[in-house]
Amino acid sequence: MGKSKAGLAVLSALVALPGAAGAQTRSTQLEEVVVTAQKRAESLQDTPISLAAFSGDQLEQFGIDDLGDITARTPNVDITPFPNSRSSLVIFMRGVGNNDSQTTQDPAVGIYFDGVYVGRSIGLTKDVADLERIEILRGPQGTLYGRNTTGGAINMISAKPAGEFALKGVLAAGNRDYQKALVQLDTPTIANLSAKISYSKAEKGPWVENAKGGKGFVEEDREAGRFVLRWDISDTFSLDYAYDISEIVGPQPYYQVLRINEDRAVTPQNLADAIAGGASQDTINNLQNDLLVGTLFTPQFRERASEDRLSKGEWDVPVEDSVTEVSGHTLTLTWDLPFGTLKSISAYREVSEDVIMDYGAGVEWFDVMVAIDQDQTSQELQLVGDIGESVNYVAGLYYFEENAFEHEVDTIGGSVGEDRTITSENKASAIYGQLSWTPESQRDLTLTVGARYTEDDRCAEKYSINFTNSPNNTQQACDTWSNFNPSITASYDINDQVNTYAKVVTGYKSGGYNVRSTEAGFQPAFDEEEMIAYEIGVKSTLADNRVRLNAAVFRSDYTDMQIQQILDNTAVFLTDVFNAGEAEIQGFEFDLTAILSEGLTLNLGYGYTDAEFVEVIDNNPNSATFRQDVSDRYIMPYAPENTYSLVLEYQFPYFGIGNLRAIVDYNWRDERYGTASNDDMEGFFLDDYGLLGARLNWSEIDLGGSELSLALWGKNITDEEYLVHDISQAYFHSGYFGELASYGLDVTLQF
Repeated sequence: MGKSKAGLAVLSALVALPGAAGAQTRSTQLEEVVVTAQKRAESLQDTPISLAAFSGDQLEQFGIDDLGDITARTPNVDITPFPNSRSSLVIFMRGVGNNDSQTTQDPAVGIYFDGVYVGRSIGLTKDVADLERIEILRGPQGTLYGRNTTGGAINMISAKPAGEFALKGVLAAGNRDYQKALVQLDTPTIANLSAKISYSKAEKGPWVENAKGGKGFVEEDREAGRFVLRWDISDTFSLDYAYDISEIVGPQPYYQVLRINEDRAVTPQNLADAIAGGASQDTINNLQNDLLVGTLFTPQFRERASEDRLSKGEWDVPVEDSVTEVSGHTLTLTWDLPFGTLKSISAYREVSEDVIMDYGAGVEWFDVMVAIDQDQTSQELQLVGDIGESVNYVAGLYYFEENAFEHEVDTIGGSVGEDRTITSENKASAIYGQLSWTPESQRDLTLTVGARYTEDDRCAEKYSINFTNSPNNTQQACDTWSNFNPSITASYDINDQVNTYAKVVTGYKSGGYNVRSTEAGFQPAFDEEEMIAYEIGVKSTLADNRVRLNAAVFRSDYTDMQIQQILDNTAVFLTDVFNAGEAEIQGFEFDLTAILSEGLTLNLGYGYTDAEFVEVIDNNPNSATFRQDVSDRYIMPYAPENTYSLVLEYQFPYFGIGNLRAIVDYNWRDERYGTASNDDMEGFFLDDYGLLGARLNWSEIDLGGSELSLALWGKNITDEEYLVHDISQAYFHSGYFGELASYGLDVTLQF
């Protein structure tokens, strides 16, 4: 904390400074928010999408460090780290998402970085310090964004070169040995060329100490860089190139034993009675397994069990770093033509990750080692324009290609449970268009129709051997899918302050292969899942532009859902995927921003989701309910019924030196489950919780040619204990908790 004390000393000294920058006017009206959710720049209030947008200034003011922090500000959006890769994110919107990260299974919420689709969730926790804006589009976006957006889409738009010299440096320090340094440089425009360079490096100590010594759990080092080049070739033609690279290094979280499944206890007499009663060989084998585990392992699990957060822990394997590396190139050409703007977006991205994870909390039980390499190439052509004053359009062509490799070794009780290697290739191409018409006789009404046609090709090869002593097995498979996604929207301006819309939209998630399958379950491939959603919304700016209230009511019908089913509870790491589910989702959300008084602003968001399965077919041939509807045993995962966030921001009256602003935020989410299948209804359960944070910003302190800002912040300042993930491992439950209270000081200097 030496750096934090030094920063506070600087703060005290500056209070006595006689000079000051000009006073910043305290706003009494809301500023217009411009978004590009429909591939063109337009006002948030004119965009018929349930949409939340955060500017770069807001990301900084709210202390949003990575994409995962957005969940605290956006109702009906649930983002959590993936169990064995904290660089990956599990993202759900309105109860729709994917809680797996296989390279042969796609997400249901599309992530876009400067218009480029990001195929894998690995590395999404990278720093967002150099972003101009984040847009959260809730609900299916199949027409303009394509496949894998049944839940919605997230646009991350990076900051572009300013064309003038600027230099910004940030030093930060906090508890748990948190340190961060960030440098951003803008170059002046020379020969129509300008550039922006940013680099950041951060490190943080563990949340849970390693009882054996050495590195602790969730300790990490981060490093990231970005280079952006802008070339205005002519008045109508420009080139933008960007390169980004990031690395995250550190051990994974500590999964502690939470509780024991006492109902799985088996005695020698239970086994003898089953044999005497003529039980099947499968039943006898399961009882023998349970008896062995109960004798050898359950006492150790019981000794370690605690439903309170532990401050220390250990693995049965050495605590080693996991390493994630992500990089990408993007080339965007923009050409202004007489009939519209033509844009070409070419991109190449690659991901590499090595992970080691121990789920047994120090008992030699379930360890996982994973290595993943993935690269993707994409090309998109967009044409955006207007025909007179009544028609505007968006049209495009899209191509995507992905190659991936993954190797996973699962160790059960010290012996290899499964060793598998996967290679895969995925190609997709699409054509899409959207047309909006505003009749000359009815300028308050706009009708929009859109459609997208997509073809998917996926091939995969799996080589594996598992604990059932099956022979080495190589399986190869390819499959092709196609889908047509139409949409129709009607929007009506009641007056200059209130806009309404109604829409019917569709989306789909592509088919694939489950690499964690049983030997028999790898093929045939599971097919795509589809969604049709109905939505009515309102966008309003009220009280002389002091209040912005946007709300939406929705209903979604989910068919051919890709359901993971565990066919053997003693091998929870093996699942098969079937198009076995149908669900209905309904709810509403609103986002409110209001200037309550001069300098005092309220941001309030609330989301309600009622998501439930209406049918799930049991595909376990050993089950008594085989081929029957077992939807009563399934719960929609990561679909809390109620979520809300509250942010109060107060800008103090000008006092002679800079501007002082205080922010207090609180977010809440109801209880939810981490997986759909819940035969053991206490497994995969995450209880409700609320987190409180605060931030004090003292900005625009004039130092004569440079500007200083100081920010004192705290997150989870009440030390709330909350589970991030909970998993049932047949004989016991384990899980890990979120971060304790954290606090620190940011010092920013700009030239």
